[in-house]
Amino acid sequence: MAKTIYTEEYKIFQKLLKQAREDAGLTQVDVANALKTPQSFISKVEAGDRRIDVIEFWNLARLYKKPVEFFFRFEEKGEHKKKSLKAASSGKKKKK
Repeated sequence: MAKTIYTEEYKIFQKLLKQAREDAGLTQVDVANALKTPQSFISKVEAGDRRIDVIEFWNLARLYKKPVEFFFRFEEKGEHKKKSLKAASSGKKKKK
């Protein structure tokens, strides 16, 4: 399994993080100052070079005044992926 940072969903998540920051009228420097982190941290997160943990995510969502659901607006692509996710969530093995 590929690391999540390289998935299509994570790329969409990155774009939504940047969009939320821009919607809030904030620069990377503004965000870094508010969170007391280096600007390079924000840049690396938006570029996909660094993962964020749930607390860092929560702080960004609050700063950007966005509900957490805003950042998970991606749809599953392809019927195979949908079936795989459904099987995984039901605890059943998928049939070949």
